[in-house]
Amino acid sequence: MADIEESTTYKSLVTRIRAALSERGLDAEPVAVRNVLTHAVATLAERLDVGPRAVLLYIEPDVIADQIAAAADPAAEGSDYVHGVRPARPDARSVPTPRHACSRPLMALTQALKYASTNGDSRTVQHAADLAFELGVAVGADPDRDRVDIPVGVLDEAADILDHVADRIESHGWSLCPCGDKHGQARIDAQVLDALRGDADLVRTTRAGVDG
Repeated sequence: MADIEESTTYKSLVTRIRAALSERGLDAEPVAVRNVLTHAVATLAERLDVGPRAVLLYIEPDVIADQIAAAADPAAEGSDYVHGVRPARPDARSVPTPRHACSRPLMALTQALKYASTNGDSRTVQHAADLAFELGVAVGADPDRDRVDIPVGVLDEAADILDHVADRIESHGWSLCPCGDKHGQARIDAQVLDALRGDADLVRTTRAGVDG
């Protein structure tokens, strides 16, 4: 299969699948697309009893893109373990933000990451960590400026992550101590839920500043 992955046809399919995902509002890392495509080629080759290279001619990029999009849908079972697929960022603008105002979304993302990690949502862990890293890069880009340029996409995704974790605390019983014993953790989780929702609103207010 390795020689197939180096073929022009295979590489063209990866590019076309990523383009189809972009049309669906998603951005997928090339390695994630290759993994799905390689599995599809191997499965179809076995089913048709033909070589993998011949199968490439039957692969429809839109079909593979639909499969990836369906698996990455937050409502889909097992989507917590789908990595390498993120919302596309068609808006390349940045929001000038007071440097001191960056601490709250950073702390909120860290709190969301802790809840996601404790409760087994590795996809959210990775996404929250990446967003915290991007915020950190933005904050450190020009230490002499009073304002920090934060990409609109980072703010949009951060707000969604915070709301996602708040929803999980509220509807799925996420906790930093899911032992089941009553020792005041429910009260703390409720306070964190309210704080995350407030921080998500703050991030969206900051993001609205890009439109003046």
